[in-house]
Amino acid sequence: MNKFLFFAVFFIFSCQKKSQEPKNNADEKITQQDVTTTIELKRQDTVPFDTKLAHKLSDKETTSVFTKKIEKKIGVEYPIYQAYSYKDDSGEHYLLLTKHYIVDKKNDTIHDKIQAFNLSYTNNNFKKRSTISDFIDKEWETSIWFWNKYSELADLDNDGLVDLILVYGTTGQEMHADGRVKIMIYHNRKRIAIRHQNSDYGGRKTNINKKFYDLPVSIQQLVKEKMKLMAKNKHAIFSEGWEKKMANKVTDIEE
Repeated sequence: MNKFLFFAVFFIFSCQKKSQEPKNNADEKITQQDVTTTIELKRQDTVPFDTKLAHKLSDKETTSVFTKKIEKKIGVEYPIYQAYSYKDDSGEHYLLLTKHYIVDKKNDTIHDKIQAFNLSYTNNNFKKRSTISDFIDKEWETSIWFWNKYSELADLDNDGLVDLILVYGTTGQEMHADGRVKIMIYHNRKRIAIRHQNSDYGGRKTNINKKFYDLPVSIQQLVKEKMKLMAKNKHAIFSEGWEKKMANKVTDIEE
């Protein structure tokens, strides 16, 4: 009787162990999927910002602050789809993001132009601090938009002034594989750019403004982390060894 009871308990234990194995395997698969999940870039993504310093304007606030008259005075050509206000030790400022699109003969929507405005606001007047204006090369690019998930609006080096990292890019015939990326960094009234071409169209290359290496180390590191994330998410294809070359302050990286 005891011998029978022993085998019965052993049999039940073995069945329980086998029933748990598929579940454990499934958990492992889910974990692996979570690790490899890529970021999807959407046009409606919000720029990450420090809520203590910045505020995203609602559509109603945007149209109230930026009337047609003010838009014309500033030079806004396309519809404003996102607006941010922020304050720091230098005063009150605004960031405007605009976009333009067309509908082609195939009834496809093509986002072909963008503009951005970094403005100061003093004595009820807006003054342009910096602007961005870019468009697609219609021969090989298919779309252009602000990649807000890689952007940033915050005091990144704790000097009392808000810094801005604004990223945008294009897609080509092979989507991101032959598009380009531009990283604009605004720090202490200086604008510094990193330009990158993904494809072999004209050669894969990254151009880094030499002033980038004069930025606080914390900002340089943050930009590099964003570049790593772009590579991981296959939104950018940087040349082999780009991190080491940037560590050596190389300004032109080609492949």
